[in-house]
Amino acid sequence: MLKPEPIRSIDPDNLDGGALYRLCTSLVVPRPIAWVSTISSEGQVNLAPFSFFNAVSDQPVVLMVSIGARRDREKDTLRNIRQTRCFAVHVVDDRLVEQMNITATDYPPGTNEFEAAGLTAVPSSRIAAPRVGDAVACLECELLELMPVPGTTFTMALGQVVMVHVQESCLGPSGAASAEALRPVGKLALNDYTRLGEVFELLRPRLQG
Repeated sequence: MLKPEPIRSIDPDNLDGGALYRLCTSLVVPRPIAWVSTISSEGQVNLAPFSFFNAVSDQPVVLMVSIGARRDREKDTLRNIRQTRCFAVHVVDDRLVEQMNITATDYPPGTNEFEAAGLTAVPSSRIAAPRVGDAVACLECELLELMPVPGTTFTMALGQVVMVHVQESCLGPSGAASAEALRPVGKLALNDYTRLGEVFELLRPRLQG
């Protein structure tokens, strides 16, 4: 038996918002990064990363991206999704991590983050929003629902995947993408990120009979 380590129990009500955010985002790790491209009804494109993100279903595949306000102003990403009902999610690999970080800048509304980061925007196949031509993988999504998170400034965007783009070199014989080939970057606490470490297989136990 392992010797039990001391545990501190922390009531969220006893922490201010900043301290609670720092604690919880240091525990929910590593988080995948959704590098989201959108377009407004006027044709203005936007590109920004979000780490409150994951897949929530299969058949159909639905992704969730949670988007918070910035200084009580709705982010361009959410406004664009609301207007055009689509978005594209890209895998952030370690070749493009610096460009991803540039697109996280609090630019004035209307800034083209593709141009700011020196990235190539290419047309998507099924949606109006362009995609990052340099990315190793992209999932085009059509909006299913916008769900405000009660008591917060966040809104969850649920999007159904309608097209997937993956670099050929990342695909294995099974049809799945190789994590080692994708080389994804994950988000940790504060300004910390992580690259892919050891990959191991663990088969799920099956009951007999």
